[in-house]
Amino acid sequence: MLIVLIISAIFMSLCIFLYQGVHINDKELENDFWANFKVYWKQGITNSEYSRLKTHIYQKNHDIIFFNDSHHNKLKMPDGMRSEDNLSITINNDGYVAPQTYKWYSKTTHTRYLLKVQLGGGTYKIYEEYYE
Repeated sequence: MLIVLIISAIFMSLCIFLYQGVHINDKELENDFWANFKVYWKQGITNSEYSRLKTHIYQKNHDIIFFNDSHHNKLKMPDGMRSEDNLSITINNDGYVAPQTYKWYSKTTHTRYLLKVQLGGGTYKIYEEYYE
């Protein structure tokens, strides 16, 4: 009976350790998503200024699409993450983006992300808020 108890304790401690690792990986996936979003965002502004065409950013299923006539990029959102309402951002042909705030929610990390587009060449900032 003691041997069964020791084996059970070892198994349970391994499960707890692995479960904590899953949450770290979810946060890393979200950080990678935002890093890729930044790259696609800059590319969208550059493409709009160069081609003089508007770039549209929208959500389709679980992907964020960056689209203009000359380029098309697709960025997959991490599982458990969603954008609020219908995401629709337009980068004008001069690189200007109207100031707005867009919200994303993550069920896995209990984080609300605020993407605040600001004046000045289509720059933005990401703010994180945690909720229960």
